[in-house]
Parts: sequence; structure tokens; C-alpha cells
Amino acid sequence: MKNKVFIKICGLKDPLVARKAALSGADFIGLVFHPTSKRYISLTEAKAICAALVDTPATPVAVFTEHSAKEMQTICEACGVDTVQLHGSLSRAEHALLPSQYQRIYVHSLSECNTVPLACDPKRDYLLFDSDIPGSGIALDWDTFQYIGPFRVFLAGGLSPMNVRTAIQKCRPAGIDVSSGVESAPGEKELSLIQQLIQEIQR
Repeated sequence: MKNKVFIKICGLKDPLVARKAALSGADFIGLVFHPTSKRYISLTEAKAICAALVDTPATPVAVFTEHSAKEMQTICEACGVDTVQLHGSLSRAEHALLPSQYQRIYVHSLSECNTVPLACDPKRDYLLFDSDIPGSGIALDWDTFQYIGPFRVFLAGGLSPMNVRTAIQKCRPAGIDVSSGVESAPGEKELSLIQQLIQEIQR
């Protein structure tokens, strides 16, 4: 039996699409709190999405950039979220101040492959490898990608229904993280593309 590859769909803004993505097989739903992102959602919108996911198997993930530990915890407690994705120097530096039960998806650069992020636990947390411009749709070089450390790894950057199987075969990640590759326009998720991606991974 092949190993399950976790599926994270990031940057959803519509509760109904998020719910249908979860019921179609997405394991994680990313909620983007970076104000300048096309995928940014308000706290009210995030609460609505989290409510739509309550009785599904999917885990909501709060995606942070330059947020302090206090800001991150306030948002997480308001939404009932305890999994965070850490972009940006401030959020990555201050996540150690978050409650120990919070699961981390720590965005790691290829140049940092041999370093262990402060306060991250391989049994609890993941590393996520993306291009230098997250959400840009730019892929990593899958032929040279290599990580041999203790953490489970998410792969992001340029993934779509058309290439996700190739990326998985070459990089063998524990999970994939897709955003722009399942959009009909920047910031607008297309449910049919999400379902197509999930089917490609699961077949």
C-alpha cells in the first residue's frame, strides 16, 4: 500500500469551497492572514471557514508572515485553530512563544536544509519548502531537491493538477501545498481544479 500524501489547499476565501475541498479529500485548508495577499481574509471570514470545516476531516491552518506571537495566538484562539504556517522573519522567530500544543508548518529555504528550526519538533511539526516568492507559482528544481533531515516535508511552488504526480515521484514529500495552481484567477479558487488535483494524487 502506498504512503498517503497529505494535501493542503492554501488561500481559500469561500466557506463553501473550503468545505467541499475538505470533503473531496483535502487534509489541510490554509487561511492567509497576510494583508497584502490576494488571498487575505479577515478574522470574520476566517471564522466562517473554520465553522464550515468543523465536521470535516480537514485541519484549518492559519498562515502568518510578519505577525508577533501575541497576534498569532489571538487569531488562532478566535478561530479555534491550533495549526500555524510560518512565513516571514517575525513569525518564524516568535513562534517559539506560542503554546507547545500548536502544530507548526515552518517555511524553510533550501539553503537551510541542514538546520533545525528553533522550538520545532519533528514528531509534531512539518517543514515546507517553497520558491523564494511564495504563492508565485514558481516551482523548485525537483530534480535537485533533497532533504534528509528528521522532519516530514511539504512541497510547494508551481504545483497543479498537471504536474503534481511528477513532483511527488521526484521529491517524495509527506505532503503538498497548492494555491495558485488551483485558481481560475489570482486569489479565486476553482473547486473543479481542486478536485482534479486531489484525484491525481490519490489515483
